[in-house]
Amino acid sequence: MKNKDITYILGLNYGGHDASASLLKNGEIIASAMEERFSGIKKDRSFPLNAINFCFEYAGITINEIDIVTFYIIPKLFFDNRVVHYLGKYYPKSIPLFESFLNRALKYNNVEKEIRERLNYYKKIYFCNHHHAHIAISFFLSDFKEAAVISIDSAGEIASTVFAVVQGNNMKILKEIDYPNSLGMLYNSVTYYLGFNPISDQGKVMGLSSYGDSSRYIDEFRKIVRLKDDGTYKMDLDYFEFQNRRDTWISDKFINTFGQRRLPDEEIEKRHKDIAAALQRRLNEIYCHMGKYIKEETHMKYLCLGGGVALNSVSNGKLLQKEYFEDIFIPPPTGDDGLSAGAPLYYNYCVLGNTKRYPFVSPFLGPEYSDDKILKTIKRFNLNFYKSNNIFKETAELLSKNKIIGWFQGRMEIGPRALGNRSILANPGFHNVKELLNSRVKFREPFRPFAPSILAEDVKDWFEYDHPAPFMLFVFNIKRGKRKLIPGVTHVDGTGRLQAVNRQFNERYYKLINEFKKITGIPMVINTSFNIMGNPIIESPSDAIKCFLGNGIDYLVLGDFIIKKET
Repeated sequence: MKNKDITYILGLNYGGHDASASLLKNGEIIASAMEERFSGIKKDRSFPLNAINFCFEYAGITINEIDIVTFYIIPKLFFDNRVVHYLGKYYPKSIPLFESFLNRALKYNNVEKEIRERLNYYKKIYFCNHHHAHIAISFFLSDFKEAAVISIDSAGEIASTVFAVVQGNNMKILKEIDYPNSLGMLYNSVTYYLGFNPISDQGKVMGLSSYGDSSRYIDEFRKIVRLKDDGTYKMDLDYFEFQNRRDTWISDKFINTFGQRRLPDEEIEKRHKDIAAALQRRLNEIYCHMGKYIKEETHMKYLCLGGGVALNSVSNGKLLQKEYFEDIFIPPPTGDDGLSAGAPLYYNYCVLGNTKRYPFVSPFLGPEYSDDKILKTIKRFNLNFYKSNNIFKETAELLSKNKIIGWFQGRMEIGPRALGNRSILANPGFHNVKELLNSRVKFREPFRPFAPSILAEDVKDWFEYDHPAPFMLFVFNIKRGKRKLIPGVTHVDGTGRLQAVNRQFNERYYKLINEFKKITGIPMVINTSFNIMGNPIIESPSDAIKCFLGNGIDYLVLGDFIIKKET
């Protein structure tokens, strides 16, 4: 098939976690969504039929218009590499995990058949290397003409960390670190040890780390992960069991070093906070080690980061502030949910050789709902509501009175973090707002922090590091003189996870924050995802209303409609 004959590429990710579907039209991502948003199942890994149907509906096409389908992993490479791992290097200890792996590998081997049967599709299917897809979405959505790239996750076919350089359409892999040496698995394992879900709760450990003293255990973590002169790292696997089985993750040596594992319902002790702090500090050090290496190796001005570990906004901020690079780009769906977009981007640029770029401006690529659909949904729930003539001013006034707002606008965000269209908003100057949000609204642990959405032009006045970070992927220090003014977004260590908002990024959200600034003098609001703990971010007006009725949100704003909770 010639390049000119390819208009639509459908990208799919499922079978692992964070199933998703994305649609490219002439090289540009026009629609993308995670399956969990439709199914309500957190980290849903099933065939993303709902997400696919959304993509088709948005574009006004059917499967017949799809020219090629991409998948985010190469099944044969995955199978061959893991057989060598489980039945070679770690046999017989790895037998308990081999059966689980085999079931997953067999599913991957049946992917082509499943896609063809479920979608009635009989054209080309392209299987993309896992990390090539991560690298592609990180680089090709940036506005860099060339850049160094580091992709970091648990593992793809076998690689866990990949160093690369991309110039134009040419992707050159410089170096790979293979599983089980894996920063993703390191963080997952300690997440398990601390009593959280190792697949979905890494953010909790990152938040908890700010409460601890890293000096207590940092030397131990430096033994666990040693830095090598060639820019890579080597893990001491005697501390772990994840390479052999997934019911324990950590070994007796880890327990002997750090003490008994915390069970999920047990109290969080100072020891646990100190361990989280040391883990995070070591990850920061490894990040900066790898960043310095690839800078010296490539002499690139810019860096792109990809993979699930790149969601660690603390480490991202530490690396950026080293200023090895003029800028660092990370796409919002940098984890596996972004692979459904990364694989078709790789195919478009690196296989087809297309050159026209579409630098990423908006993360709002999911479903949206018209006023008519919103109104019908509100009436179906028989709620009292009204349509505002100035939704931004009225909502800002409510926020200034310390009301908690469910904010539902436009197209849904991609990626795991709400960026202003499926958000819960609050006043960052309200002294006990964090406790209120965690206990009555989100139903989550009291140590969890909240992020500020701040007008881009005001970042320099409130943060010690001025960077137009629009996707909530970098943590910086809040200026000391400002911290007492915004206790709701100032973490215990004086930092905040920055989301800079400009008109181009999201005009409606910008207008709301600007109105709040006029009233309070504070150019930011608290922004947290519109969900409760354990559930995906809401997708539809119906989802928004159900969540609103089930927690402590005071007002729900759907488009221009305002609903007050009845007491």
